[in-house]
Amino acid sequence: MGLMHGVKRSFWRGLAILLPALLTVIVLSFGLSLLNDYAGKHVNAAIVEVAALVTGVPADEVRTWYADHWLGWVGTVAAVIGLCVVAYFVGTFIGARLFRLLEGAVMHVPLVKKIYPSAKQVSEFFFAERKVDFRRVVAIEFPRQGTWMIGFVTGQGLKSLSEKHGQELISIFIPFTPAPVTGYVVMVAKEEVVDLPMSVDEAIQFLISAGVIVPPAQRAAAPGPVPPDSRPLAATGTSTTKP
Repeated sequence: MGLMHGVKRSFWRGLAILLPALLTVIVLSFGLSLLNDYAGKHVNAAIVEVAALVTGVPADEVRTWYADHWLGWVGTVAAVIGLCVVAYFVGTFIGARLFRLLEGAVMHVPLVKKIYPSAKQVSEFFFAERKVDFRRVVAIEFPRQGTWMIGFVTGQGLKSLSEKHGQELISIFIPFTPAPVTGYVVMVAKEEVVDLPMSVDEAIQFLISAGVIVPPAQRAAAPGPVPPDSRPLAATGTSTTKP
């Protein structure tokens, strides 16, 4: 019995140590997979076409040779490097000006101009360098009473809903796990929101790790054994009547 208890304890302790690293690998793999699907495959196709044009070998043969030598990672690496270069260039003064011109042209596309502003706001919400004062970490009962979820206060609720509800509503962004860049936007009465003494970074770490990484100040102490004297009298079968 003691041996099995020690094995189980070591197993769960080791799993708790490994799980953050595993979740990090999962998130990175998910990001690299998206980058490969939307960019890496096209880079590989371009490499095959250029190699076929330069060498005079049919593109099908070059593609077969490319696959036989497991060179599909070249496109992903090139996509990552390209993304870093483009991100650095857009972060410069000239790159930012050019990107604004491109952004203005794209905003004239009917469907894009409906989606892009929302995506930009979410991106700026997480990656903006300036301090956003209204970002508070809160907990609300969602999607039903008794179930709590963590969210970020993003501003005031809609005026029409606040007037109909008879209370001041606030807008809360509830992110998904483990990718907190998407989620729900709900409006809740101010009195029903519980402020949490957590930083935004701590809350994001908690969400990405699926609740594994808990801020030290929020870790609940493990319940200790119940002293024999504190057990209910009905459970012990004793009586308080003295002889």
